[in-house]
Amino acid sequence: MLFWVHAAVAYLVYRGISGGSTDRCDDVPIIALFGGALLPDLVDKPLAFVLPSLPSRSVAHSVFAAALVVLIVFYGTKHRDRWEVGAAYALGYGSHLAADLVDYLFVPEETLLFLFWPVVTDYHHVETIGDLLALLSPTPYVLGQTVVTVLGLWLWIADGMPGYPSTHRQ
Repeated sequence: MLFWVHAAVAYLVYRGISGGSTDRCDDVPIIALFGGALLPDLVDKPLAFVLPSLPSRSVAHSVFAAALVVLIVFYGTKHRDRWEVGAAYALGYGSHLAADLVDYLFVPEETLLFLFWPVVTDYHHVETIGDLLALLSPTPYVLGQTVVTVLGLWLWIADGMPGYPSTHRQ
């Protein structure tokens, strides 16, 4: 799944769970949501190009790493009495992994095994920039991701762009 779609999916899930309302007074949970949603790709994609022995879904896409990171974030936010920030981060991270599972349904060579890295390391992954650019071809799956992205972006803007500094909002 394209990385920006993860932000849209996370926002749509967050908005659905919050009953269609967002707290405009505190943008920190939204920033944490987007951080959790983007972290796996921000870690693993560059690592895979720098260290070709690593799959493009490895360290940060592993359920083991996800559990550890979410526990650390929850610990830090709970002790600062900001559990909602930890919950938003966990929701973003979890939505990222869940959204990547959708690839399994539409891309024949994809597998669910990436969730168990480093226990399982032999599975399909993006190896070159060409493989990455091929993900942009106009297939029904990519068009579906575009619809999800546009819907998420539209709702985020309609909600007043929570998480975006208020000094930049019009």
